[in-house]
Amino acid sequence: MEREPAAGRAWRPAGVGFVVAFVAGLVASGVLAKTSLYLPDASAAQLREYYTGSVAAVVTAATLQAVAAVCLAWFTAGLARTLDPDGPPARRVRWAGWASAAAFGASVALSLLLVAIADDAGDGTLKLLGRVTLVCGGALHLTSLGVLVWLVSRIGLATGVRPRWALRFGLVVAPLLAVSMVSIIVTPVTRLEPLWRLLSAVWLIAMATAGKTQRQQG
Repeated sequence: MEREPAAGRAWRPAGVGFVVAFVAGLVASGVLAKTSLYLPDASAAQLREYYTGSVAAVVTAATLQAVAAVCLAWFTAGLARTLDPDGPPARRVRWAGWASAAAFGASVALSLLLVAIADDAGDGTLKLLGRVTLVCGGALHLTSLGVLVWLVSRIGLATGVRPRWALRFGLVVAPLLAVSMVSIIVTPVTRLEPLWRLLSAVWLIAMATAGKTQRQQG
C-alpha cells in the first residue's frame, strides 16, 4: 500500500469545508431573511421583495457559498492527485469538480447581481436571472458533481483507493445527482435537491476523512 504524505493531505479538510460552508449559508439565509423565497415558483414581485428586503441574508449566504465553491475546487484538485497525478483520469476529475465549483460560483455571483439591480430591473429580467441562478446552483452544479463522484468512484475502485464502501456508494449517488438536470424542464424536481445534496455530502465527507492508505501499488 502507498501511504499519503502529511503534506499531501492538506486538501482533505476542504471537502468537509464545502459541506460546512454550504450548510452555514442555508442557515444564515434562513435566519436573516425577512421573507421566504422558493425560486421555481417565485413571481417577479416576490423576487423583488426578497432581493431588496433581505440583502443581509443574500450577501451573507453568498459569501459562505463562495467559500464552499473554493473548497470544492481545492478538494477536487487534491483528490485528482491521489488517483493519478498526471494522467487523463485526473484531468477529467479536475474538470468535473471545477465545473461544479464554477456553476456554484456563478449562482453566487448572480444572486449578488440580483441584489444590485432588484430595485430597477424589469419583471422579465428578474424572473430570467432568478431562473438562471437556480439552474447554476442546482442542476448544473449537482450534475457536474455527479460526474465527479462517478469518475472518482470508478477510478478509485479500479486502483485501490479507500474507503471502498464510499466508492461503491458513489456509483449509486452519481446517477441520482444527474437527475437534477430534469429540473430545468420539470421544475417540481427541484424539491428533491435537498436529498441529492445530503447524499453527496455523505460521499464528500467520507472521502475527505478517509484514512492515510490510498492506493494499491501495481
